[in-house]
Amino acid sequence: MSKVDKTAVKKYGLRIEQMMENAGRNLANFTLKSKPKRVIILYGKGNNGGGGLSAVRHLLIKGIKCIIVPASKNPNKQVKQQLKILEKSKIKPSKFPKIKKGDIIIDALLGYNIKGNPRKKYKELIKLANNSKAKIISLDIPSGTNPDTGEKYPPSINANEVLTLALPKIGLKKIKNVYLANIGIPSKVYSDLKIRVGNYFKNGDIIRVNAC
Repeated sequence: MSKVDKTAVKKYGLRIEQMMENAGRNLANFTLKSKPKRVIILYGKGNNGGGGLSAVRHLLIKGIKCIIVPASKNPNKQVKQQLKILEKSKIKPSKFPKIKKGDIIIDALLGYNIKGNPRKKYKELIKLANNSKAKIISLDIPSGTNPDTGEKYPPSINANEVLTLALPKIGLKKIKNVYLANIGIPSKVYSDLKIRVGNYFKNGDIIRVNAC
């Protein structure tokens, strides 16, 4: 997936922001299927966090109340841009709230570049999410899970559903309720890298992984 991202950006001119927007829109639509009353978005400093924040705008359009909870005080430029947009809509970073009936938690803390155990605020938020009674939807991969082996670093998110992006990750093989989302990567990128993907998205932008 790292090679796919780099090829899409460097060779084909696709921008990270474009892929992030597609991820966020699909994540919002996927979350809406669960009919949430309120959505709590836990976000990290990297692009996974940016995708989670991008979903907030789409959820707000649908009238869903959103609370965003940061795991880092040093976000990358994409996350900073998403925060600037949300601030104009009066959405600012907050503390982890008291969970209510009908709440859904979006886990956008850590992506496929995770190395080792989640630490500090990431660790705290993962534990709070796991101890809540809210449904948890992870973006790309449950935070704390190794994308290549499926090993769960302590602590790791206990996701009810996972919306992974562009390609199924090997580490998701043993996880139930995994879905795959289209983020607009040209099919030629995959053929350049000799990755066989078939017609993953011929029936829509979100599919179950076991249908691939």
